[in-house]
Amino acid sequence: MQRWSIGGVATLVLVLASCGPGSHAPSVSNAPMTSSPSAAATPTTSPTPTPAPAGTLASCVGSPPAASSTGPTIAIEPSNSEVELIDLDGDVVNQTAIENYPGLAPVGQGPDGAYLYDQSTGELELLGLTGPPQTLAVITPSSDYDTVSLAGSPNGQCWIFSETSYDSNLNGTSEVYVGFEGEAAPVLLTTLTRAASVNGSYGGGYQVVRWDTSGVLLGTDPTSVGGGGPFISDGYSLATVVRMDPLTGAVSSPLCTGGRFGDVAPDGTVACLTGPNTDVQIIVTSPDGSTTTIDTGMPFAGQVGFVGSSSLLTYGTSNDVWNANGWTTNLLVVQLGGATPSPDTLSSGDGAGDNESSYPWYKIVDGNSIVETRGGSVTSSLVLVDLTTGQTTTVISTTVTTSDNIQILGVL
Repeated sequence: MQRWSIGGVATLVLVLASCGPGSHAPSVSNAPMTSSPSAAATPTTSPTPTPAPAGTLASCVGSPPAASSTGPTIAIEPSNSEVELIDLDGDVVNQTAIENYPGLAPVGQGPDGAYLYDQSTGELELLGLTGPPQTLAVITPSSDYDTVSLAGSPNGQCWIFSETSYDSNLNGTSEVYVGFEGEAAPVLLTTLTRAASVNGSYGGGYQVVRWDTSGVLLGTDPTSVGGGGPFISDGYSLATVVRMDPLTGAVSSPLCTGGRFGDVAPDGTVACLTGPNTDVQIIVTSPDGSTTTIDTGMPFAGQVGFVGSSSLLTYGTSNDVWNANGWTTNLLVVQLGGATPSPDTLSSGDGAGDNESSYPWYKIVDGNSIVETRGGSVTSSLVLVDLTTGQTTTVISTTVTTSDNIQILGVL
């Protein structure tokens, strides 16, 4: 499995890696569920779409649920055999066993919990705050080499699922389904094709990055990639990102055309990265077209995320010198809106950790704090970081074994 993410409120993308061809359309069915939405639209672009049940698609774009009075819950994978939902005190809210590929594994996240998908059976399940995982649907891929990705809608009423198959040249065909609480079957919203890159490093098709109030983000679907270095997953997974309208299936032009995608804020402000391997610059473009440039002064940067709309930006940097403990990786935050942005370094350290950097994963909790993993050869920790003061609080810490190293899957 390959996991990757973009900073943002309640974001998660966890993608099952693939390499090789696939051909036929998947079969889809749904298990009974408990509630029923109420709106209407028609899927587009597919040669043989499943008709949309009356009153479904529009229900996906309603207001997000009110914030919980008990605070956020974090979905994590503390080992290769378990997924846990924990609160910020480190207490386990719910948990379930998972398996190695192609068995049951995390594939997405939404306000109601973590989504799990079994590549071998096609079963899609939701691990909520209480009780055992609930079976939502059966989406059987046509090939073991297909990739799948998923995100929940901001209001928790729907989920969007992309299944991508490949031809012998790694050109990808992605079938994008929307599922609804209480409906008999997911709707095939659209079928998208995208050619592989010229040099063959990136496969075609699209994977679901996240679903927020302004629409669904889709990213390139990497296959047959390799290499090493800090923020390697960012580099492979986020080369091209587009926004899709969940009501129509219409797809925008790439959000970053002059560099690698970093993040997009709710108001449409976009962060793109240029100058990899030398001096990375983060170019922030507002909806009115004005730009702000943040010169990181480092050869590697990644894990870019807007906090509090587009007023604050947090990101990681790294040098290109490998030492006994890994690369030296830094976590920074910068206030946007002024004439000259002045980043503050919140933390810095060495460590291979997951994804070959010491601070490879973080998720935004609210307008003032994030949670991040800090990995090494001895311990793996989940910490809460105050973006104003830099103060850190350890939520959980575990001894690293051959199978244990904490991964953040999302913030509910």
